[in-house]
Amino acid sequence: MTSATIEGAAPATVLTALVTIGDAAELVGVSRTMLRIWEREHLIRPDRSPGGHRLYTPADIARMREIVRLRTEERLNAAAIRRELGPIESPSGRAERDGRQPDVGQRLRDLRTERGWSLAEVAQRSGLSVSFLSSVERGTSSISVGNLFKLADAYGTTVPGLGAERPRGPRTMVHPGDRRQFVAASGRVLIEDLIASPGALEAQRIEIQSGGGSGEAYTHPGEEFIYLLDGCLNFLIDESEKYRLAKGDSLFFRSERRHRWWNDGATAAVVLWINVPLVGPHGRQSTGHAH
Repeated sequence: MTSATIEGAAPATVLTALVTIGDAAELVGVSRTMLRIWEREHLIRPDRSPGGHRLYTPADIARMREIVRLRTEERLNAAAIRRELGPIESPSGRAERDGRQPDVGQRLRDLRTERGWSLAEVAQRSGLSVSFLSSVERGTSSISVGNLFKLADAYGTTVPGLGAERPRGPRTMVHPGDRRQFVAASGRVLIEDLIASPGALEAQRIEIQSGGGSGEAYTHPGEEFIYLLDGCLNFLIDESEKYRLAKGDSLFFRSERRHRWWNDGATAAVVLWINVPLVGPHGRQSTGHAH
């Protein structure tokens, strides 16, 4: 277990990733059965992995520790605890608090209208269907990380560039707090631009929680270099070459090859991801992008 320090935890207990129900029960000091009961009583609402397994955030752990305190010290029942703690944050509320992009559809619509493109033009550039793009813009369909990369290619930006823009002046040095970010895959993939204005070279820090991944396989022009800083990560290239990267491993391939990736480990995978897209005489082309 790794990540942001949880209030009230012992100094050595630090979380940077979502944790399983077993780890959560150990951190809080109750049984797994009790966590399931609290869920049925609407005291907590854990995230779910693609396989349906419960996953708990640092905020969940803090809330559950407060539930323990209210039960043991204040002798409150479930209804009183709900009143005391207030409603559980919805996924969109968590996203907004964590600096995520809760309304990707609106942002994509804004990008398209700024360029004067029709949905058919975006579909042609991205390889995605008009009906799918329309449903994403309306907010009735979710979108995978792989498809976000396709749209970033189409719009000539990075995935963080698809999010709401913050003022960014030209700069050589970028502090961690100034990185453009995008959180995808229900909070399981964090993508950060390490270069303020990517051009011939793109560099990103990508943190992939357990259960997170690209979803669909995708391609784009350019070359790709991956260096694993922590954790483990699976890569499948052309549906035939499978690689399992561990800390310190690197991978290089032509980005035109179909590729997808996922983290099936117990902890977050942290990756330095460098891509060299195709760049024309006037700068970055609208068909080249990271990953």
